[in-house]
Amino acid sequence: MNKLLLVMMMGAALLLGGQQSDRPDQQLQSAINKEVVEGDLKGAIELYKKIAALPGASRATVATALLRMGQCHEKMGNAEARAAYEQVVRDYADQAEIVAQARARLAALAGTSGAAGGSTMAVRRVWAGPKVDSVSMGKVSPDGRFVTFTDWGTGDLAIHDLATGQDRRITSNGPYGTSEEFAEFSVPSPDSRQIACNWYNSNGSYDLRIIGLDGSKPRVVRAAGDGVSDLYPLAWSPDGRHLFTEFVMTDGTRDMMLVAVADGSTKLLRAMGADPSPGGVFSPDGRYIAWAAKDGISLVELQTGKEYPLVPDLAQHSVLGWAPDGRYILFSSERSGSEDMWLVAVADGKPGEPELVKKGYSGYALGFTRAGAFYYGVSNVARDVHIAEWDPASGSLVTPLQPVSRRWSGVSRNPDWSPDGKALAYVRSPTMYDSFIVIRSTSTGEERELQVGKMRIGLGLRWAPDGKAVVVPAFESGKGWDLMRVDVQSGQATSLLPLGRSGNLPRFDLSPDGKTLFYVKYPPAPSTSQPQLLARDLQSARETEIIQKAGLNWVSVSPDGKRLVIGVQEDRSLVLRILPATGGEVREVVRIGADEANYRVWTSWTPDGRHLVFAKGQKGRATRNVQVWRVAAEGGEPQRLGLTVDELWWLRLHPDGRRVAIGTWKTSPEVWVMENFLPAPKVTK
Repeated sequence: MNKLLLVMMMGAALLLGGQQSDRPDQQLQSAINKEVVEGDLKGAIELYKKIAALPGASRATVATALLRMGQCHEKMGNAEARAAYEQVVRDYADQAEIVAQARARLAALAGTSGAAGGSTMAVRRVWAGPKVDSVSMGKVSPDGRFVTFTDWGTGDLAIHDLATGQDRRITSNGPYGTSEEFAEFSVPSPDSRQIACNWYNSNGSYDLRIIGLDGSKPRVVRAAGDGVSDLYPLAWSPDGRHLFTEFVMTDGTRDMMLVAVADGSTKLLRAMGADPSPGGVFSPDGRYIAWAAKDGISLVELQTGKEYPLVPDLAQHSVLGWAPDGRYILFSSERSGSEDMWLVAVADGKPGEPELVKKGYSGYALGFTRAGAFYYGVSNVARDVHIAEWDPASGSLVTPLQPVSRRWSGVSRNPDWSPDGKALAYVRSPTMYDSFIVIRSTSTGEERELQVGKMRIGLGLRWAPDGKAVVVPAFESGKGWDLMRVDVQSGQATSLLPLGRSGNLPRFDLSPDGKTLFYVKYPPAPSTSQPQLLARDLQSARETEIIQKAGLNWVSVSPDGKRLVIGVQEDRSLVLRILPATGGEVREVVRIGADEANYRVWTSWTPDGRHLVFAKGQKGRATRNVQVWRVAAEGGEPQRLGLTVDELWWLRLHPDGRRVAIGTWKTSPEVWVMENFLPAPKVTK
């Protein structure tokens, strides 16, 4: 284990040459290293005992050592865990946060014999914050020490220590923007020492990798190709020899496969065709996989390949996990009219009667620990579209922001007005994978929905100048992204610009005559070339470079089609510049400092082409309390308008210049754990 890795993990410089520092806090970090990195729970317990007995150790250090010692005992199934937690509660009341954790563990231990859905069941939040949002593609480790996630600041695979709250990157992509590679779905191994993940490479391909917690070089188990576009690891077999993996084929179909960890060889379990992924988990004895079939939950016997119905009804289901003792499967279902958690007993492949465990589940499964705790995440995402009216002369609000539709609260985004102002289009995304285009009449409020085939709509929507279609980026499994023109009457979609598999979608706009697409093309990393602003003739597909500039972010076309405004990032500042639509002299209009620059909100032209409307955020946190401003296109002193919106993402002006549609995107992701809900084994005399 090299020293640099431990510095990254522990946040302190530890000298690990077989010598232990005399400082209690450094001894504590060494003990945590033995527990977390080396996985030596017995050795860690001995170190924690010594730290707790040190006369010069701070009360916070001793309380932490006792808490972690209890957690090590608990993971090993030792009764000594209770004594350690009780000592924390009894002797260290001044350490409120540590005492709260100890009380929670004592409550959990007290309820281990509770029945499903009984009063002893405990549900508590264990992690909250911006990084939690990427845990949706991760899992909890079987020993309960950490959850895996992607650190989107770098694209690295990372872990979050559930006891200390510390985050550690397992791979080393480098600073954001230096690499286009990133980890996606990740699953810890049965011994919690390795993590399997699918990895996106800079050439646009995916592979299935295994990465050690000790920072050892990642090993590619199997690469995509030969008709396979992506590979999603879903679960390790209990013996650690296979990975249950979803293969996404280039034609958009799915195959459920077993992949041998040793050599990457595969065994087909089920060709799903165009059906959605059934997900799935292994039974603890490795005999079965449970997954959500079209007609309920089924068991697949791995030795014979036979499939047996477990919960045979047509409600929407998802398999969440198989209890570590093998007696129960936890699943979510809408069988009672809402999405709830249920348990079904399983004995030798045969089911019992499902029992309700928890009402109101809406999240993503992170899995069971060996102690029987179930972890899950909730995104708490709220995307909403609002409309307000202001006085164009003074910039003050005439009517406050009102939701465009209370029917779709929390799932609406990307608003834009039709050229004649008679309709508002926006995207409704009830789930990560479902997208609909909503066309709303501004006079009657009537709404129509369009679904773009089986495609998922990305960020960005613009009306075509003829008012007959909208243009959106859309993703189709196995094919990648396209910029699509969608007819607002028929819903028929045609490709304007193939974008490939990259998630780095271009910012785009259309000329007033609808003949030219202006878009920013970002170079693939680690290329040294700069982003380009291109004009694409939609009839001939011929492209012309307008400008190439570092930090180029987005483009917006003036109402007369003669000018472009571009947003450029320079030294973390956002600079708005205007240039002719055919290229030429570039003129700076306004510069927004680094502490207020909000790169998400595109600048809009006022309908008369005289002003630019832009946004800047709260100093120090540019996404909060975003202020709306305008500046004359010819330059001058910016004027603050009477609109301040938290987490503003989209802003569009109505052709009358008096109405504005805005979109917000707010998240408060969390990870929760549910304990003491599994029925105790029946005692036989």
